[in-house]
Amino acid sequence: MKRKLIAMFSCVALAAASIAGCSSSKPAESAAAPAETTKAAEGSEAAAPSGDIKIALITMDSIDQHWVTLNEGAQKAAAELGVTVTFMSPNTKDDAQQIECVNNAVAGGYQAIVVAANGPDAISSALKEAAGAGVKLVYVDSPANVDAEATFSTDNEAAGKTAGEEMIKALEAAGITSGKIGIVNVNAATDSTVKREKGFRSAFEGKG
Repeated sequence: MKRKLIAMFSCVALAAASIAGCSSSKPAESAAAPAETTKAAEGSEAAAPSGDIKIALITMDSIDQHWVTLNEGAQKAAAELGVTVTFMSPNTKDDAQQIECVNNAVAGGYQAIVVAANGPDAISSALKEAAGAGVKLVYVDSPANVDAEATFSTDNEAAGKTAGEEMIKALEAAGITSGKIGIVNVNAATDSTVKREKGFRSAFEGKG
């Protein structure tokens, strides 16, 4: 939880700094911790004086606990930095809804968008238009194929491999050394889940 909040603080701080013209180069990627259970309201904002920096947080949906936790971290960072962060994500993982959120952020005068893209190309056109309008982009967890100030994410392939290794240990402890494992992924186009599955499968290579 603490690492996730720190990562989101860095993410929001970078977005704010890029708006203020304080960011002259792209920093290295920063890893976020796994999600933990918290509560935050959709559309919640951290108050800031009128005319201050406004940042839109657009994740894949507004109900997955992972994104709810990210929003909590963003709101805490916003309160400390004195900026406004609005959680304006779709109700479900839907490309059209996420594009609408991006367009609404641009139309609403937000100077930066922190976004977890549904896929590398799914919302690229909308993000290009946003960047063309002067909006700063920062990716969290899942980037798109559009240049941004930075990307903050877990090493998803390594995380997937760790999950696979732990499953192997559990199976061996139960005396199971052969059989089939089903993988139910979230989205075949989402960068983070593609890498997690790749890492998970790699743990079983050479296991027979």
